Amino acid sequence: MAILCAGEILFDFISKSPNKGLGESELFEKRPGGSPFNVAVGLAKLGADVSFFTKIAQDQFGKFLFEYLKENGVNTDYSFTAEGLKTCLAFAAVDAQGKAEYEFYRDNAADTQLKLKDVENLDYEKFNIFHFGSIALIDEPTSSTLIRLFDNFISRGLLTSFDPNVRKSLLKNRESYDNLVKSIIKKVDILKMSDDDLFYITEKKDVEEAISTLSIKEGSILFVTLGSEGSLVYKDGVSRKVPGYKVKVVETVGCGDSFMAGILYKLKDFSKDDLQSISLEKLVEYADFANKCAAIVATRQGAASAMPTLSEVSQFEFL
Repeated sequence: MAILCAGEILFDFISKSPNKGLGESELFEKRPGGSPFNVAVGLAKLGADVSFFTKIAQDQFGKFLFEYLKENGVNTDYSFTAEGLKTCLAFAAVDAQGKAEYEFYRDNAADTQLKLKDVENLDYEKFNIFHFGSIALIDEPTSSTLIRLFDNFISRGLLTSFDPNVRKSLLKNRESYDNLVKSIIKKVDILKMSDDDLFYITEKKDVEEAISTLSIKEGSILFVTLGSEGSLVYKDGVSRKVPGYKVKVVETVGCGDSFMAGILYKLKDFSKDDLQSISLEKLVEYADFANKCAAIVATRQGAASAMPTLSEVSQFEFL
């Protein structure tokens, strides 16, 4: 069965000026990116059958991204091209305190213009999992279209996956955004959050306390990424930390998306019943695999181009 990823597709401009932040950075490197796009490419590199649902501008940036999807094995049957729109550009840098800074230029961006008519001919029988989230949820009509798609997958008994991947600088209405994310969390089967996103959504500063405030559906699974500390798996009131791997970090852009791709790769053939009955021990094994995916990305210059192959992950312990 195939996985359908949906959301933004853009170019990241990554600062090459260490610890200077966005304002003081002088040199940026252009790379294809966007959280669900990275996940789709990550899945394809691992060997999964994956399609990407988005709208891509026909400017020079967009033409490259469309070809990049195809070259990396992502099915583009649901990647629509659009004239007269632009490709989103995102600038990222790390400040003197080691925190990532982001600035997005999304005026008239093609991936904000997904409409209900774009999914009228979607063949749901081809897919087992729908994954979405990130900044695509902020703008209409794409946000409403993705929520409709999410509900359609639920009504058909198919698995759903969500990563909010919060970008605070883009949020126009905190209350509205929080309500939307929390409504998704109540219904989704596979939820992945960074510890920063978890703290932002719950307004708590302790992982276990923050998790306890989430209205997670019975039988659903939560994965929390903890940076260099690894990750945490939570299911039906029980959690387990999964240690990370020590590597020489080049940058961390795309690590969370690679983790997400690793999890979805392991769950790609699961049914709802399979997911509800899976043991915590098996989920820990899957999180360890995803931790390896993220660790490999951390040793490279990140985003989609850093996503590992299955062979690279399997040989990781020998690096």
